[in-house]
Amino acid sequence: MHTENDAIAPFRVLRAFSVAKREDAPNEDRWHASDDGAICAVSDGASVSFDSASWAEVLTRRFVEDQKVSRDWLEAAAKEYAAAYDRDAMPWMHQAAFDRGSFATLLGIVFSSDGASARAFTVGDSLLAFIDGDEIVRTIPYVKPEEFDSSPRLLSTSMIENRWLDGETLNDAWHDLNISAHSAPLFLLLTDAIGRWVLDEPSGERLSALLGID
Repeated sequence: MHTENDAIAPFRVLRAFSVAKREDAPNEDRWHASDDGAICAVSDGASVSFDSASWAEVLTRRFVEDQKVSRDWLEAAAKEYAAAYDRDAMPWMHQAAFDRGSFATLLGIVFSSDGASARAFTVGDSLLAFIDGDEIVRTIPYVKPEEFDSSPRLLSTSMIENRWLDGETLNDAWHDLNISAHSAPLFLLLTDAIGRWVLDEPSGERLSALLGID
């Protein structure tokens, strides 16, 4: 997903692409954006968990509606997710998977009304790439490709699995961005595979190849 400054309309979602890992597998990533493009969110569901695509859908939609992410915010999202299922009607193996929880990343960006700054929220290994022209200004939360080798912490529908998420951790998940000093700012919200591909060779050629997809 790409968002750029414009003199008439400060925020604009230029493109959004989503594809499953395999042709025989469900697509587990989701994205949402506000009508004015000032708020965008991407979530990548974990393949090993129960219906993570629906969890990614809930997270991205709720972030666009309300960016005050907290434990209460997350618990409300988990309750919404759970309400869509009849656990008692599930086979026992599905019940076990449901109880273990679904897991997903959450990457969101919120632009100021004048387009001069933004705040990014990151949990997990989805990557925000801040670009100016053909140069990468900053990537969040990773800056080196090998950081993708470690298993990331993810948001879960099971609040027990979210016990690591406290106020300090949530505060550290936010990152401030100064846009005003850049002439051609562009933001890429990328799931892990394409994010690593960009960091493997953070060059103008790679960016041109990525941005050339139509």
